[in-house]
Amino acid sequence: FQMLPFQFSVHRLSQDGQLTSGGFLDLSGDDPSCAFAQALIEACHEPLPVFVYNAGFEGGRLDELAQRFVHLRGSLLDIRRRMVDLFPIARQHYYHPACEGSWSIKKLLPTIAPHLDHAALSGVQDGGLAMQAYLEATDPSATSERKEEIRQQLVAYCALDTQAMVEI
Repeated sequence: FQMLPFQFSVHRLSQDGQLTSGGFLDLSGDDPSCAFAQALIEACHEPLPVFVYNAGFEGGRLDELAQRFVHLRGSLLDIRRRMVDLFPIARQHYYHPACEGSWSIKKLLPTIAPHLDHAALSGVQDGGLAMQAYLEATDPSATSERKEEIRQQLVAYCALDTQAMVEI
């Protein structure tokens, strides 16, 4: 079983403190995997750390893409090697009673950055809802208005996840 990667978000913090963001989202209904991999390689081409929350999941997707697209394997595995997982760092060095014993990003983020809360998002608030929204948006019967609404929700959700990496 392989997951279909259709979206990512990237936040970059420059040496002078400037924060920029970008990403990829394909709601065409076609297999977005190769375009996703190419866009990710371009977004992460600098030989710098790539901060993630749950490297097991993220690394697994990179491994799957590297198996499917041999011509991109080296670049994808290079990104994987540069991953820095913030999950074990948070688990070992942070505790807040509001997390209720969980170190999920959804529980942790509001305790570190209260202005960033997945529950405040409209529509898509977690990965399960993101997958459902993707299926709805790529359904041929989806109206252009609904597809755009879903696009905005997915972009906001994914950008909040990577903004969380900056805050953590």
